Amino acid sequence: MSRVTRTAVVVFAVGAVLTLSAAVSTCQAAEMSFSGHSVWTPTKATSTTKLPDGRTIQRLYLQGFAIVDQGNGPFRNVSQDCTFTAVTSADGSSESSGGYCDGVDPDGDVFWVWGQADKSGGTWHYIGGTGKFAGIQGGGPYRPAVQFPDGKALTTWSGTWKK
Repeated sequence: MSRVTRTAVVVFAVGAVLTLSAAVSTCQAAEMSFSGHSVWTPTKATSTTKLPDGRTIQRLYLQGFAIVDQGNGPFRNVSQDCTFTAVTSADGSSESSGGYCDGVDPDGDVFWVWGQADKSGGTWHYIGGTGKFAGIQGGGPYRPAVQFPDGKALTTWSGTWKK
């Protein structure tokens, strides 16, 4: 798996989790748990920079959507755009990434999340939102599920949502 592909998987996972949060946002109760999966597609050419010590920085731009495992909430209709930066060691043995995603639902409400990961997965957290997403808190883990040869990726995630 190429460095770009590995990084894309990690980034895709974060976005998936973010999208998931939108589905549960319509519930105004106490903390809720949820899980699902997301599909991510690279949308722009990535930029790759080699550092003097041999590490590589790669910037990724992704778009996708998420599907919640339970319920029929608005999450299934939320699209997301993500920007992530991954740093890979000179020998390719380690990688870390971090970035940001936004999600927009059909009503025009927006939420923001950030995430960080390594090759095996990572965590995501809400930053904030508008409308039904205003005041949201929560986050959870995500992990790569399938990396396709064309750069698309499938991730799984879970988390909590509280308003």
